Amino acid sequence: MRLGFGIILEDECHNYSRKLELELCEKFGFCCGLKQSPHITIKAPFEAEQLNPFVDYLEKLAKETSTFEIKLEGFNYFGNNVIFLDVKENQHLKDLHFKVLKDLKDKFDIDQNEFEGKNVKFHSTLATSDITERKFIEAKQYLEKYDPKFKFTAKTLGIFYDLGEDAGWIIVRRIKLSGSKEALE
Repeated sequence: MRLGFGIILEDECHNYSRKLELELCEKFGFCCGLKQSPHITIKAPFEAEQLNPFVDYLEKLAKETSTFEIKLEGFNYFGNNVIFLDVKENQHLKDLHFKVLKDLKDKFDIDQNEFEGKNVKFHSTLATSDITERKFIEAKQYLEKYDPKFKFTAKTLGIFYDLGEDAGWIIVRRIKLSGSKEALE
């Protein structure tokens, strides 16, 4: 099985992301982004034999981690096939990412991939696809009418589970960070 960890976007940002994902799908054929709930990746997909040890790990991590603020501003791109909301530099997010990488290596012998660690670019994907370069440029021009700016408190981690065969990902567990009001009640 393949798993991944992410921060779940708060409602306003989630709904905005979904709106844009649907528009990009309908107008330009970027429909792959709809196969995941909007999030910011903390640990990219990795292979696992069992789910429960990672649920236990993330629950323990969440108890040790206070909520923190995240800002998303504007769009950015990976090559000519990924459009995302840009996450502003954030030391709390970076520290969490590096802690997860170290813990997974130490506890489960899981290595980071080439886009993690010092190469990480935090983002929230809106669209990814192998469409033509022309359509990609048209999509970028279409997005010029938007100016996304969001600030929210990261409160919830999610464990993402790959359904396989291009079926998409589901969140199998949502876990509140210790500093969130709901976690303290």
